[in-house]
Formats: sequence, C-alpha cells, structure tokens
Amino acid sequence: MDLEGKVGIVTGGHKGLGAEVVNVIGEQGGRVVALSRSGRPAGEVRPEHVIDVRGDVTVEQTFLDAIKLCIDTYGGFDFIVNNAGILGESRLHETTNELWDALIATHLTGAFWGCKHAVNTFRERATPGAIVNIGSILSFTADGYLGAYTAMKTGVLGLTKAIAIDYAADNIRCNCLCPGDMETPMIAQYFNGTDDPAAAREEMENAYPGKRMAHPREVAEGAAFLLSERASFINGTSLVVDGALIAKTY
Repeated sequence: MDLEGKVGIVTGGHKGLGAEVVNVIGEQGGRVVALSRSGRPAGEVRPEHVIDVRGDVTVEQTFLDAIKLCIDTYGGFDFIVNNAGILGESRLHETTNELWDALIATHLTGAFWGCKHAVNTFRERATPGAIVNIGSILSFTADGYLGAYTAMKTGVLGLTKAIAIDYAADNIRCNCLCPGDMETPMIAQYFNGTDDPAAAREEMENAYPGKRMAHPREVAEGAAFLLSERASFINGTSLVVDGALIAKTY
C-alpha cells in the first residue's frame, strides 16, 4: 500500500478531518501518533495503527515527545500532518487580542514547531520526510468575518513554500492541503452559534457549485496522497479540495 511501513504524526487527530486522515493513513499501511488536547475520545475503540496522545500544539515539547514516541514505538519517523486548528470568527474591530494570540499559537506557531522538529529529525536521521500543512481556501481568498483566521491560513501556505524550497535537497517535501468547508464538528459549532443554524447551513451549501460541503474523507485522501511516494516530485505547492468554490466568480 502507498504508506506501508511509514510512521508519523497527525495533530488534531481525534475528530473531524484529522480523524479521517488517521483512518486513511492506517488503511494504506501507515502508523500514526495522533495528537489532541483531549486524547482518545471516551469509550472509543481506535484502530491498532493509532496511538492517541494527549498533547497541545501550543506547547513545543508536545512535538518532541511525539516524535520520540514514533521512533521508540515504531522505529522510525517519516511524516507529519499539521492539522490542529480552532475556529476564530470575528470581524477585525471585534477581534480580541486573546483570540488573535490563540489563533497564532495554534495555527502558526504550532505548525512552525511541527515543521521545525520534523525537519530536524529527518535531517539528523538522514531519511526522507514529508510534511503536509493544512491550509484553507482562505490561504488564497478572504472572509471579512474571518480576518484573523484568514491571516493564519495565508501564513501557513507561505511557511509551506519556504520549507519546501529550503529542504528539497535534503529529500524533504512540504505541501499545503487547502480544503473548503467540511462536515466536521467545527463547522457544526459555527452553525449552532448562529440565530438560524438550518438557514446558515443552506446558505453555505448553496455557495458551492455542487450544493454541498465536503465530507472529511474526501479531503483526507488528498493528505494521504501528498504523503505518499506517488507525490514524490510534488513539493512546495497547494492542493485545493473545495468542489470548485474558489474557481467561480459569483
């Protein structure tokens, strides 16, 4: 299989897109240390290819411990998917410093630490490595009600490109997966925070040419592809998985 014997980390790996990425990697023969702030969901039986670890991406040591766990448990470290994220809907003049700092810590600083320590490990072990950072369609476009979040996702794409250029000679690839809206707990949280969740959902779905959002599985397949040897010469680019949303004008 495409990821047979590969070992790595998925942050935010217990729900939504992260959980689907973990599932697809396992189906393709890989092994995963799945990081989340809550650890394994209560009562959930996880596949044997997964080790659930409680870890906060806003703490640098989290990444060092997770990489060590990969090596100690499975004998290697081949990839990281920097997926952890938080919602940050707020117009600029209403965005608190606390929200801004939380978005930076999770989306940008967390991705920076994940990439930095992955690169260090790949180079120290003289092994190839693959990094997938989760961006967004807001890495290219903007939403007035998501100004801070847009800034974070734009930054993630820029970080991805710089890493790809700098470490290509070390056989390290870094790409950015950029989804649109998905059927995840995060989007459900957004809908439930509106005055009319059903109307908010309908409005969002109607914005898509296919009149629906993605299932996380449809996006997770893209992450697995970018990690695999099938993408061996794909580096420093972005894979947009948005059902043609940003291809249209109106």
